[in-house]
Amino acid sequence: MPRHKGATTWDIVFGAPFVVFALGLMAYGIYQLLGSTPTSWALALTLIASVIICGPFRMHVGRVPGLPLLGVAITMLAIQPEEGSPGLGVPIWAVGLVISQTIAGRNLPQALYWAGLSSAVAFVFVAVQSGLATLGVPLLLSFLIATAVFYTLFLLGEFTRQRGRWGLDRRFGLSALSPYRVGFVVLVATVAATLVTYVGSSVIPGLDPDARLTPLVLLLTALLFYAVAQRTRFMSMERRLSAIVDAAIDLPRDDTGGGLAAALTSRALSIVEANDVELRGRAPEQNEIGAAVSLTPGVEQYVIASRKRGKAPFAPGDERALVALAHIASEAARIRHNVDTLEQRANTDPLTNLPNYRAFQEALVEANENRPYHEGIAVLFIDLDDFKKINDNRGHHAGDELLRTVADRLQAASGGGDFVSRIGGDEFVVILADLVSLAHAKESAERIVAEVSQPLVIDGHDLRPAVSAGLAFSSHRELDAQTLVVDADRAMLQVKRSRHHGGRGERSSVSIAAHRSTRTNDIVARAIRDNRLGLAFQPIVNIDEGTIWAFEALVRYVDPELGPISPPSLVARAKSLGLMNELTRQVVTKALHAAEEFHRLEPGIRCITVNIELGQISETELGPFIRDAARAHPDLSLCIELNEHSLRSVTADLRREAELMQQAGVTIALDDYGSDDSSVGALVRIPMDILKIDKGLIDDLDDVRQREVIKALQGFGDNLGFTTVVEGIETHSMVDVIVELGVRSAQGYYYGRPLSFARTVDRLRRWGTRAELD
Repeated sequence: MPRHKGATTWDIVFGAPFVVFALGLMAYGIYQLLGSTPTSWALALTLIASVIICGPFRMHVGRVPGLPLLGVAITMLAIQPEEGSPGLGVPIWAVGLVISQTIAGRNLPQALYWAGLSSAVAFVFVAVQSGLATLGVPLLLSFLIATAVFYTLFLLGEFTRQRGRWGLDRRFGLSALSPYRVGFVVLVATVAATLVTYVGSSVIPGLDPDARLTPLVLLLTALLFYAVAQRTRFMSMERRLSAIVDAAIDLPRDDTGGGLAAALTSRALSIVEANDVELRGRAPEQNEIGAAVSLTPGVEQYVIASRKRGKAPFAPGDERALVALAHIASEAARIRHNVDTLEQRANTDPLTNLPNYRAFQEALVEANENRPYHEGIAVLFIDLDDFKKINDNRGHHAGDELLRTVADRLQAASGGGDFVSRIGGDEFVVILADLVSLAHAKESAERIVAEVSQPLVIDGHDLRPAVSAGLAFSSHRELDAQTLVVDADRAMLQVKRSRHHGGRGERSSVSIAAHRSTRTNDIVARAIRDNRLGLAFQPIVNIDEGTIWAFEALVRYVDPELGPISPPSLVARAKSLGLMNELTRQVVTKALHAAEEFHRLEPGIRCITVNIELGQISETELGPFIRDAARAHPDLSLCIELNEHSLRSVTADLRREAELMQQAGVTIALDDYGSDDSSVGALVRIPMDILKIDKGLIDDLDDVRQREVIKALQGFGDNLGFTTVVEGIETHSMVDVIVELGVRSAQGYYYGRPLSFARTVDRLRRWGTRAELD
């Protein structure tokens, strides 16, 4: 094979004989056409034209891009232009093949190699088919065998040239070759060759013995393959265009994996069907296509796609697609850089280059929310004393220099995980992270303040900054991290006021705040760990019968020092402390034990309901515990109430978990339906047995719209076979209205407020299951 850029020595050594063979065969074919008189000039020329026309029809036979594409030009040799000399058609066929391959690949040496290799095995094809036909083998079978031999020898030649590197890992092997695709190509070529031969030799002469329409049969067959090739090409273009449109939408916001560069190379790899796609600083070479791309300001690169295996050429559309992708990625990078620059400016103090107050707020939320449970953080609030005097006496440039020095010292003194910010004129805040105790926080704060207070020289004058600092420490996640700032600020002001009133102390000092939220967190954590939680029970009644049929268990806790802690605050703090599962276990266990007593007193009461989070029903959370608890109390019905808001994050796995719950005998209720932002979708997101309508839907039963909604929901429940419970019933007049609307179950203060276990037992003993008390 002639040397060209990208060809290896082995390629040249292996391919050169086939190039020479192709040139000789073409010369002989042209000699046949010009130097002698063929039986049918029309048939010979049609053979060349047909090979050229069906050239675009090529099929992939590899599981990855880059393996040789197999065409069906061998079909055109089904009818020989020289009767009685089957091998003489191959040279003419080779002329068309060289022209076809040159047009497709735009590489004459490569085209000559392909034609030489194909022509060599085409002689075998003709010999095998004609020999089998002479032996009386059926036409279809003879073509099948000959075609299989042709493609096998052709692929063997390519396999040899590429030194057997047809493995998926580009090592020796055949794993990248798909036998099914090769078989499909063999089948297509076999059927086409058989039909061409049959129509040309039997059908047309049978219709008109004088007709000579064999060239037309070849041409029509070639046109059919061409049409299929163009259809395939159109579908490929449509797929590529769709992929580019998707890239235009997704690339600007793709932050996964290795960022924009990884997203670009990944999409290019699939869209242009390349073996390799890389970013590099030099332009594309032989057997490569590329486009300039700028993902980093001032850095020019190229995204390069290559097909090294088989060296099948890229189509013109591939290069255009790559250029479009590169442009989209460049624009996405430019926009992202501009956004990042603007965001950095918006979050940075221009004098000290420290993050500003806005950035501090975001960092505080991040530090609080993403720290491991029980890992401490602290806020150190620092204020420069007498800063105004420095500005007035020595000028604003001196004050600016002082602020820049303090900023540098804060950054140097703070640890790698700490966040330093200037939030006001002379106010700085440091978020201390990775703390194990208040003593640890205090030690870090005092070290930072001592460093900031070191003497410095400004305009030739010695100056020693004096600072007031307040420290607020948090050992657990906070419901509102802003309370840390409030407490640290108050502690700092205490130091400042003390100095203004003549208080003694160090020139710079730290005051430690008694952070209230941390104290409440500690109380809640201790209550859960010591199993001190209590329960209150509110009845759920059957209005038609006037009887209680279930109780809802509600968590309660009264601290000896703080007093009652509201249930929402208790649950929220349990979540922030990582103790929500433990809280739920205690509630479920205590609720079922209480329900056993209720059932013993009144056998008609079998159901107890407990509120849990949706995610807690999963197998990795409390799913097994809840199912086991229900099975351990076969005389009772454990009902878990799922908040309607939590169902927005329901997944297929959680739906399956809910079905497992029902199979284990657990009843599922949808709680608070009809509260703010409720949706109809919540009714079908998860299987349920009870629908509890929020009191927000009955706060004005004089409104005809509310009454119609209640009536519709009751009918919805009746049609699907689940119980509908209306919550928030407080007066007898409300009972009359909902009864008129068809409601049969209700819950609310009218039937009883939540009572302790002892008082609930007393009610059952005195009044039984009676719903309305005098």
